[in-house]
Order: sequence, then C-alpha cells, then structure tokens
Amino acid sequence: MTEKWKFPGSKWWKFDFHTHTPKSNDYGRGDESFKSIELEEWLQKAMESGLDCVVVTDHNSGGWIDVLKAKNKELRDRDTKPVWYRELTIFPGVEITVANSSSRVHLLAVFDPSCDSQKVTGVLGSCGITSGYGDDQNTSTTTGFVETVRKITEANGVAIPAHIDGSKGLLEGITALTPELEKSLKAVSAAEFCDLHKFDNAEPTLKKVVDRLAKVAGSDAHKPGDIGRHFSWLKMSRPSIEGLRLALLDHEFCVKNQSENPNHLPDIFLSKLTIKAMRHCGRISGQPFVTQLHPHFNSVIGGRGTGKSTILESIRIVSRRDQNLATEAPRVKDELDKFMKLSQNKGVMLNDTEILLELHRRGKNYQLRWRFDGQGAVLEEEANSAWQEIEAGDLRGRFPISIFSQKQINELASNPRGLLEVVDRSPEVDRAEWKSRWESVKSQFLQLRERRRELLRQLAGEQQIRAKLGDVENDLKQYEEKGHGEVLKQYQKRSQQKNGLPDDQVFDDLSSGIRELAASAGLSDFPAHLFDEQDETTAEIKAIHEQTAQELKKVSETLSKLADSVDALKAQRTKDISSSKWHEAVQASIAAYDGLVKEYEEKKSQLSISLYGEWVGQRNQLQQQLKKLDSVRKETESTEKQIEESLVKLQELRVELLERRRSFLNKVIGASAFVRMELVQYGDVSTLEDEYRSLLNLEDGKFVSSVCDRENKQGLLWAFNKWEEAKTPESDLPQLISQIKARTLDIARGQVSGNHGAFDNRLKKLLETQPAIFDQLDAWWPEDMLRVKYSKDPSSGKFDDLEKGSAGQKAAAILAFLLSHGNEPLIIDQPEDDLDNALIYDLIVKQIHENKNRRQLIIVTHNPNIVVNGDSELVHVLKYDGGQVQIDQQGGLEESSIRESICTIMEGGRQAFVKRYNRIALEV
Repeated sequence: MTEKWKFPGSKWWKFDFHTHTPKSNDYGRGDESFKSIELEEWLQKAMESGLDCVVVTDHNSGGWIDVLKAKNKELRDRDTKPVWYRELTIFPGVEITVANSSSRVHLLAVFDPSCDSQKVTGVLGSCGITSGYGDDQNTSTTTGFVETVRKITEANGVAIPAHIDGSKGLLEGITALTPELEKSLKAVSAAEFCDLHKFDNAEPTLKKVVDRLAKVAGSDAHKPGDIGRHFSWLKMSRPSIEGLRLALLDHEFCVKNQSENPNHLPDIFLSKLTIKAMRHCGRISGQPFVTQLHPHFNSVIGGRGTGKSTILESIRIVSRRDQNLATEAPRVKDELDKFMKLSQNKGVMLNDTEILLELHRRGKNYQLRWRFDGQGAVLEEEANSAWQEIEAGDLRGRFPISIFSQKQINELASNPRGLLEVVDRSPEVDRAEWKSRWESVKSQFLQLRERRRELLRQLAGEQQIRAKLGDVENDLKQYEEKGHGEVLKQYQKRSQQKNGLPDDQVFDDLSSGIRELAASAGLSDFPAHLFDEQDETTAEIKAIHEQTAQELKKVSETLSKLADSVDALKAQRTKDISSSKWHEAVQASIAAYDGLVKEYEEKKSQLSISLYGEWVGQRNQLQQQLKKLDSVRKETESTEKQIEESLVKLQELRVELLERRRSFLNKVIGASAFVRMELVQYGDVSTLEDEYRSLLNLEDGKFVSSVCDRENKQGLLWAFNKWEEAKTPESDLPQLISQIKARTLDIARGQVSGNHGAFDNRLKKLLETQPAIFDQLDAWWPEDMLRVKYSKDPSSGKFDDLEKGSAGQKAAAILAFLLSHGNEPLIIDQPEDDLDNALIYDLIVKQIHENKNRRQLIIVTHNPNIVVNGDSELVHVLKYDGGQVQIDQQGGLEESSIRESICTIMEGGRQAFVKRYNRIALEV
C-alpha cells in the first residue's frame, strides 16, 4: 500500500494469488540451490515487488506458512527495519491436485490470514491427502472437483482454480461446455487466468459461464525472483478472507488486473468533519462529533431522526454553499436559515457552535471553520503538522463542492433557472469569468453613451454661437462703414505686433543670471588647517587647488564680459527698433487711434471706440468655438461607432455564453436515456416583467395595460411573454426584444403613445431626468431559457417536457444531470426519494460507479441498493443516543458489523445483500 493512503474504509490491495516455497518439490524448477533460500530473503522479494498481500500455495502442503508468518511478524516488530520493508499480509493457502474425471487439475485454496498450517493440513486430510506433501505428480485428492471446493468453503476458505486456461487447468483444451464442467465452474466464483482474454470469442454458453468468474492473476512463482510477476488489485477495507470473498463476488468493481496503482486521489476531497457544541450534535463532554471521510464513495446511513441530514447541512454551512440556495432553491434556503438559528429561536445552533471541515486540495491540506459567533480563522493551511491561518479569498472558487438535498433537487426540477445556475458554475461555462468581461464591455458602453450625450449637448449650442457671431460681425461692420475701420484695424494689428515682441525683461533676466554665475564661479580658500606642511603630498594638492582657483577666476571674468555683451545687445536692439519704419508705423497707428478716441469723446457718442476691440476679441473667441465644435462633431461620430461596436460585442458575448452552455450540456448529457436539455436564447420569460420594471423603476402593479396586461392581452411585453404559446419561432425573439426597446424609447420621446397617459409621462420624465436608464435598457436581454425533457421509458427514445412528469420522473431527470459531470466533491441527501427501484439502479447506482473513479461522493441514503450495489468504500452508520448524533459504526462492506447495520437499519437490506452476494452467509 502507498504510505500516503491513510483513510478509513476500502482501498485497493496488490495480490499475488499463487506463490511457492521450498516446501513444493518442484521449487526452483530444477535448480536445487533455490531450495536453500532463507525466510527473510523470500519475504524481501515479495516486499520489493510492491505486494500488499501474498497467498502461499505450495503443492499439497502448508509447511512454510507458519515460519513465514513468524518471520513476517518479527520484521514488523523490529525497531529498525530493512530499507526494503513494507507491510505484507500472508494468506495461508495451498495448491491442491484434484483428481477430476480422467485428469488432474490444480485448485488453489485460500484462507484467512489469521489461520495457520493446521487449517491447510486439515482441509487436505478431508480431501484424502494425508501424505506426499509438496508433491503434485503422485499426490491427489480422493474427492472430485466440486466436492473439494465444498470442503474448502466449509473451512471458510475460497477456492480458485489455478491457471484455469493453462497446463493442469480446469479449462485446458476445453472448447465447449459440458454438464460436468458447468457444475464445476458454477461451484467457484473466481479463477486464476494466464490469458485474461482467451475465452472472449469462445462458444456462447461456455463464455457466459466463464464471464461470471472473477479473473485473478498469480505468478505461480517457483523462484523468489518471480514473486509478484503477475498480480491483481482487490478492493477491501483490510486483508481478510471475508473481504476477499466479497471482492471476488463483486469482481466487476472490486478486482483489477493492471500494473498501475488504482489508489489515486481526486484533486480535491473532504477528509474530516468536526461538529462542536451544536444543540443535538457534538455536545458530549470532550467528544465533539468527528467523522473521517473516504476520498471516493461515502454512504451515510441511519434510522430516521439519527442526524443524517445534519452532516450534509453542516458541510454546506462550513463551506459557505448556503449562498447558492437563494436563487437555486429558495424554500431550502428558508429551511436552512431556520436550522442555523439559535436553539432558543427553534434552530440548532448555540453561541459556541463550531464546524470544522478538513479538505485535501492538490497535495495540500486545508481546514475551513465556521462559528456561530463569527470568531476564529475562516481558512487554515497545514504546515509542519500545524494549522496556520491564511487568506480565505473566494472559498467557493478555491474549494468547489456541490451539495444537493432531495428538496433542492425537487426545486431545481421546477426552477430551470436555478438549474441553469448550476450549469453556469461549471468550469466549462465559468459564468463568473464571462460576467467579468460582460460587465467590462457594458461599463464601456454606458460610459460611451454618457459621453455622446455630453458631446451632443455641446453641439446643441452651435446655432446660438453662430447667431452671436453674426451679431458681432454686424457691429464690426457698422464701425468699418463709418470710415474708421482701417484706423482700428491698423491699431489692432500694430498693438498685437508690439505686444507679441519680446520685451526688455528677457535681456535683463539673462544679464542678471550671468552675473550671478560669474559671482559664484570661485573656490573657497584652501583649508590649510587640515593639511600638514611636513606632508610631502600637501604642496601638490595645494598647487592643484590654486591652479583651479585661478582658472575659475578667468571663467568669472569671461562671464562678466558676456553679461556686458547682453546689455549692449539690449541697447542696440532698442536703438534699432526706435529708428525702424515699423516703429514709425506703430506710432502712426497709435496717433490715429488716439485721434479717433478724442473725436468720439468730443462728440459724446454713445458708442465707445473700445467696443471695437472687445468685438474683435468676441469674434475670435466665437470662431474658435465653432472650430472646436468641428472636432466635437468628429468625436461624436467616432463615439457613435464605438457605441455600435460595444453593442455588437455585448451581443457576441451573449452568443458566447449560449454556446458555452450548449457545449457543456452536449458534453455531459449527450445521448442520455433519461434527460434532454435544450437552450433557447433569450427565451426565459419567468422574470421578464420584473426585470423590465426594475430597469425603468416602475412599481409592481402599476401601468399594467402598458407593460403587460394578461387579461386583455396587451402591453409592451405581451407578445414576448407569450411567445411559446403563440408558437413564435425562436429565431424571432431577438427582433421582439429590439421592438420592446425601440417602442419604449419612442414613447419616452413622445413619438408614439402607449396605452396609458401616465405611463407615457413617466417615461418622458425618465428620459429627461435619468437618460442613463435607457442605456441600461439597451444593454439588457432576457436570460436564456433551459428546456428540460425526460423520458418515461429510457428505451423508447421519446422525451416529454419535464413539467408533465411525476415527482420521481422529475427527480430522475435532475439527478441524471447532476451525476453526469464535474470532478468536485458531490454530496447528495437521499437521492432515492420519489424514485422506483429500477431507476435507483439504472440511474443512481450506475452513475455512482462512473463518478467515484474521478471524484468524491458523499450520499446520505436509506436505500440499501445505493450502499451495496454502489459498492460504498466507507459506510458511516449514525445513531441518536442521549440526545446527541453519534457515529455508531464506520467501515467497509465486508465488515460484518457494517453488513449487520445495513440489514437492521435499511428496508430491504438483507434482500439487497442476498441479491448481490448470493453465497454469503451473513452473521446475525
């Protein structure tokens, strides 16, 4: 067994069913040196081959069994074990030579590990072998094959024909079934095969009898190096003859012939649940309720009222899966809320109630905690055998677990949208990731719509700007028509030129800055007090300092001269400007302007000449505004294009979501005989009116005639709301939605009228005061509709709408879906409710076997078929004693106490076992 496998319940054990020791006369196959092999060397070879169990089967002898078991115990008890040591269980056995008609065949007898050689010797004696131990050539039974099998079975052993298809095998050279052979084959439940596929194409009646046998492998090792060369994997809780017998009888699921170790772990599974201080659970002093969990199939059983559902709900609470119920199953959420209340409020919680759930995720162990008082770490990680608090993050995303009660399943059957949410949580659909992208594009769309409104508001002022510009130009024209235009134009022109030229301050600042640099261009005095005159290096560094100081002084002098040059340049520029023709023109324009101003003042005109400058400035400003509006117009066009692109992207995202959902459903449902699931894009009308009213802030019950009047068959939503009854093609739904949006906006704009004046006024007011609401409307589409169909007769291929099905048929359809996908732990409470026995086997049991190979299952049930035929790896038997839920028994199916509990607790339990293990005598 792998050292990492430390879980209660059933596991896979590596078996070699056929090994020999020196007690067989032919040991070594002619090489006599092998007969001197030591016990420890024999065991070392078995352990090095990775075996968990080995059956010692010498020819007609059990001579080495006791000494091998003693040496194995000695190795196990050593303080310091050899590096090759591993746990090994020895099954006492013998290879009996049976006188069968005209030939001799070999038959293996296997006994419980607690037995010794006396068990073997006693069985051999009962079959007529009292001498010739170890000899298979001259020694044989006096009993026939069937009688020898009976003797072995009476001794609580298991009979297995050795190398049945090889030399001295029961089927050696056999091509057809005879009555005697059929009787012999029916007497055993398993056989050792050399070629597992030898009888795949045998005569039908022979093949049928052979196929019912468990096919096991043994090395028939006559040398130590051959031990473990051929082997089988068997599933049981612990190595025992009872476990071996059950595994062989249920060989379809409990026997594997392969090289890979089937003891694999799912990526994520629950390993332990602890409940402390709940009203009816975990309140026994010093004994919280604790149950270890198996990585594969756990079944939780118990009489009614023993707290089976408490296990499920506690896992739901501690894993924070209760949050899903609000939309998936509201009624179940209400019940859970009552369950979670304080006991004085008719709940089960106390102030110090605590639930701990240990999980294994990709090689690491974690622990989730829930406390009623909210105290303590939510999530811890195991490190160095201690729990360390870590950031919880998104628990549901990090630790995916699916939990469904029967009531929840019933609600899902009547609430396809809740079922769609289950679909959306799958990794293949991952609506959370999709929604993140959807919200990003939607946000961009809404921002673009807001920006467009702002741009349109700016463009709306264009006419007013042009009117103002016209008025200003008319005013300017009046001045110019009175003959003063040229004077004013020249004055404006020359003033702008004069003001545009750099003033003297530029030169002053430059000159001043250079002189400051010149003043700072010098070194401080040499720090003679820091240097020793006797130091030969002092003179050198002092000389360098003085030389540098002299050079910097020259730089300072140069900078001063440069500043003088700047002052001279300023003076020359002033002189040149004063003597320029341009200066004359400027002075002339000023003189003409001053004369004009004086003229207006003498006339006491109501018009001020200064207005001309203001109007010129206004004209320039208005012209700039118009020029800016050109860029606004271009941005508006660009924004319109982006808005259209965003809308297209939103529609594409909805199509992507639809295709993800369809792909997932096709993958997990496929050609299911029980259920069909189809999607209609935008087809869900269950919340259509609620969503529409919510978007437009319309109160429930108001504006019925305008929104959706079912009695009078009118309103904006009427046609869409009844599209299925009207047999509207699914392809027309997008157009119907577009019409609803367009007509709503037309009413708001006053372009058309609805059926109610108050409704029209409400929309107009909304458009005026909250136009962004209509952006939200444009970014809205109804949810896709999930159409579920079921089959009354899975063999018929006919499917009806789930709404028409019975409770059992509905539950079967939903269970078929829930069990058909996912790798996360799946926990179901009493899935058999409402189902008949045929559905339980055809649907649940078959799916259990398919599921538990890839995921952990925890099923609360009172149906024995689920536990037994589902081959539960670990059965948790609950009892209610002393006012507290407790674990009564826990173990695998081969354990007699577990089988007895199943028979006692579960209706039909004994019949279920009889049907499956028709040759097992249950201990009562």
